[in-house]
Amino acid sequence: MSNGFTGPTHRTAVTLSDVARAAGVSIATASFVLSGRDGSRSAGSPATKAKVRAAAEELGYVPNRNAQAMRTGRGGGIVLALGTLGDPWGVQLAKQVRDDALEYDLSTLVLADERWSEYFSGASADAGFITSVDFQEDGPEKVRRLAAAVQTGIVAFTAKMEPEGFDVISSTPYCAIAKAYARLRARHETVHLLAPDLASRIPGTINHPRTLAFLDAAQEHGDEAPERLLRLTPESGRDTYLSSLEWLVAPDRPRAVICFTGYQAVALQFAAERLGLNVPDDLEIIAIGDVPAESEYFGPISYYGVDDVFARISAVVIDAARRRGERAGEKHTFDWEFFPGATTHLDE
Repeated sequence: MSNGFTGPTHRTAVTLSDVARAAGVSIATASFVLSGRDGSRSAGSPATKAKVRAAAEELGYVPNRNAQAMRTGRGGGIVLALGTLGDPWGVQLAKQVRDDALEYDLSTLVLADERWSEYFSGASADAGFITSVDFQEDGPEKVRRLAAAVQTGIVAFTAKMEPEGFDVISSTPYCAIAKAYARLRARHETVHLLAPDLASRIPGTINHPRTLAFLDAAQEHGDEAPERLLRLTPESGRDTYLSSLEWLVAPDRPRAVICFTGYQAVALQFAAERLGLNVPDDLEIIAIGDVPAESEYFGPISYYGVDDVFARISAVVIDAARRRGERAGEKHTFDWEFFPGATTHLDE
């Protein structure tokens, strides 16, 4: 069904000029609307924006991202530097950003390694979300150098930095870990930490802030040699599951476990169910970090996390993509709270 636009009769690629002509606007206006900068006054009225989008759809216009990046410094994309594809938290965040970003004609890419500094130095992206700032050697300084050298709207997930021309999301689980320990310790003589073996990463597992927070909590409760309470597994959900099967049939099996991440809590819960253990009577589990509902197979897992965290992060990242260069950067502080599920008893 035609909207009244007349496109080119020849079989060549539709250009931005064709869209502007069909919509009756200038090329500059069409560019503002279709590049994701339609929040600018230069993009015109809502009616004008609607006409431009309708013309682009009618003509089958596809932006040339390479040309757009060379002309404007905008690549039309958001890059999520997650470091891994194995964590349900990162998968859920990527889905949220993807769904939200499409409204603004922004594609979403995931960087599944820790080479974000090199990537952003050589690639054009509208925004980049970096999760491992605090866990890389010289991480904060790398972010500062990037922000000064590239046009990408940087959003740093860090507890160590303040905004310096880029956005900072500060969301530290350290107090949450202390509260999780106290919650479980009130009912159990021993509380364990299930954590991935991060020997190949800086700062490793033992010196990771989450582990240090757990060790501090154990010491505050007078528990001696808290290092014995750590259970390290290879860094994957499957390996965590296999290791948990062995752990849960040992004579000194755990009765209360804090899980370093949501994916480890899912693997531990699955292993307990496989062995016929009753959760939470035989084993209580608390995850540190949000556990996406689609990752839960045997009822919701109790966790400490941030309310509506994926939508909130997505909103910050997309805003950084759309308004980069127009803002000095902001700090967004996300507070953690307890979300009870089926893996813990109700507090008396």
